[in-house]
Amino acid sequence: MTAAIGLSVTAVKLAPPRVSLMTIVHSSTSASAALANFDIKNSTAIQVGDLYMFSGMTAINLDTFEVSDGDLATQARLTLENFGVILQDFGLSLDHVVKVNAQLTNISDFPVWNEVFLDIFEAPYPCRTTVGAPLVVGEIEVEITAASTPRR
Repeated sequence: MTAAIGLSVTAVKLAPPRVSLMTIVHSSTSASAALANFDIKNSTAIQVGDLYMFSGMTAINLDTFEVSDGDLATQARLTLENFGVILQDFGLSLDHVVKVNAQLTNISDFPVWNEVFLDIFEAPYPCRTTVGAPLVVGEIEVEITAASTPRR
C-alpha cells in the first residue's frame, strides 16, 4: 500500500490598521505546468501584502509531471521540496513558511509525516494542522502560507 500526503502553505505579513493591501494573483510558477495536467482551475499563489498563500501540492515531479508512487515519507519530502522550488519564484524559502495544512489519506501515518516535517523545518516551527481526508492524487496534499519575513 502506498501512502499519500497533500500540503498547503500560507504566509502573511500584517499591515498597520486601516492600510489597504494590494492583492496579486500568481498563476505562473514552477509548478503551474505540472498542475495544469490535472485540469485544476485555481490560482497557484495569491499575495496579499507580505503574505503569500499557495494552493495545495502533492508529490509530483515538476519536470516529468508524474505523481510519485513512493511511501508516505518519500511523498511528503518531495511535496515539501516542490514548495521549496515554488517559494524561490517569490524570493522566499521554507524558512518563510508560517502555516502548513496537511491532508493524509491515512491519519495513522501521522508519525511518518511528523518525522519528515521535523526534519525539513527548524524551530521556531510553522503553525500546522494535519487531518485525514480522501485525496484525488497521492497519499498527502500540503498547502502552505508564507511571509516575506522569515520565521527565524
